[in-house]
Amino acid sequence: MKKFTYLLMTVIVAFSSCSKDDESGSVTLSLTGVNQTLKSGENSLVADVKITDFKLSFRDVEFKLDESDLSSTEVQFRGPYDVDLMSETDALSQTIGTIDIPDGTYKVLRFKLHKDMDRLETDPLYDRSLYMTGIIDGTPFEFWHDTSENFDFEYTGGIVVSGNNVEINVKFVIDQFLNSLHTIDLSQAIDEDEDGIIKINPDDEDGNGDIADKLKENIKEAADLIKL
Repeated sequence: MKKFTYLLMTVIVAFSSCSKDDESGSVTLSLTGVNQTLKSGENSLVADVKITDFKLSFRDVEFKLDESDLSSTEVQFRGPYDVDLMSETDALSQTIGTIDIPDGTYKVLRFKLHKDMDRLETDPLYDRSLYMTGIIDGTPFEFWHDTSENFDFEYTGGIVVSGNNVEINVKFVIDQFLNSLHTIDLSQAIDEDEDGIIKINPDDEDGNGDIADKLKENIKEAADLIKL
């Protein structure tokens, strides 16, 4: 399997005792952003790339007993959920909730990026699953994607649920968005229509469709390769 120096996300699993019966425990799921400055490769001459907002929409969080169980349909957190992990200056954390789960050793956590049209069209996540804004060399940019792909987080030792409470924190490290699979130099993104905003999306509005797909692939590939 390929090894990458950078990963988009890290996953922290913490265990705490709680009074449960002999056949089930509970899982608390949260997502956290880490506020760091993006760099477009180690040797880049690009100035700072600042992220001012990062949102995602997802649903159908599942816990799998092993890698061969990926076709099962047991869903623990149904959703959909909107998560905002970055403000103008600060990273944010959001707890999705706590659910009871049968005892077992779970090897895979899966959730699906979800684009939702059941919202106002002015909502940044209308018909989109990923949304990010920021500044590239002083020029505002907006990235979005409407992918509906699965994220699989694999745990080599497993997440052990045995009458206990398990806290799972999926941690998005912002400065690794550009390096998990592809090394992306955002200085190459252009404002083709010269409206003052660099638009990076699969509709290719400003001619940056290839960068949009690479950003999406970085997210997907890095998530699939996480192992603890």
